[in-house]
Amino acid sequence: MLKREQLKNITPQEFRSLVREGKWTEDTTEICSGYSQANVVIVPKEYAFDFFLFCQRNPRPCPVIDVTEPGDPFPRLMASGADLRMDIPKYRIFKNGEIVDEPTDILDYWRDDLVGFLLGCSKSFVWALKSANISWRRYGAYQTSIACRSAGRFRGNMAVTVRSFSNSNDAIRAIQISSRHTFMHGPPIHIGDWREIGIKELGKPDPFNPYRPILEPPKPGEVIMYWGCGITPQMVAIESKIPFMITHAPAHMFITDKFVEELSVI
Repeated sequence: MLKREQLKNITPQEFRSLVREGKWTEDTTEICSGYSQANVVIVPKEYAFDFFLFCQRNPRPCPVIDVTEPGDPFPRLMASGADLRMDIPKYRIFKNGEIVDEPTDILDYWRDDLVGFLLGCSKSFVWALKSANISWRRYGAYQTSIACRSAGRFRGNMAVTVRSFSNSNDAIRAIQISSRHTFMHGPPIHIGDWREIGIKELGKPDPFNPYRPILEPPKPGEVIMYWGCGITPQMVAIESKIPFMITHAPAHMFITDKFVEELSVI
């Protein structure tokens, strides 16, 4: 059995080969140090323009970094030689707004009309935070009451990832650093009380996102910050009852060939 520590410093190409061979089906946290990870959304061509417009109108949770041609599973801009059908540890299949399967490849679901989108992920800029010697506690991803701007039949609320910082200096540095990474959600969309954006309780897993860590409530003086999250399209698929959509399973990301700094603004 492979251990996560063994995968921290391998290349994305090596990691994707392991995924294709079925040797890794767990989440991608702390894997391929320094490389950008991506959320994945795959929709029929019929809905591709509406989804692209949805992303354009909601760039904080859905920053587009690559789009494939219909029927083409190869994201050539972000990862030469990669295959969206096999290179993600776990997928989610949505039909009419319901999760119907979580396979480790989508060969049986692939169609000639499917368009793949890669969206930036905050798992990428955490490498920059680590390089700046910033520490934090991660509370995972949550549904919020923040409404996204609709596009076509795509509508719903934003998801966020939550991190707590023990002091204001680390929090300010995290804002500065994440602001350089607009393709990875950019700066926080909210700071402070989670209840103000519709989150009922931090640290409690739910069926939609079972990969959330269980943590103690924030301590007095901690700074809590919230970034747009790439599982927003999954919430939208459920809310909008999209007939057919494929995504990554939460925390099981596509790892690109691009270093984090290659996609930074400055």
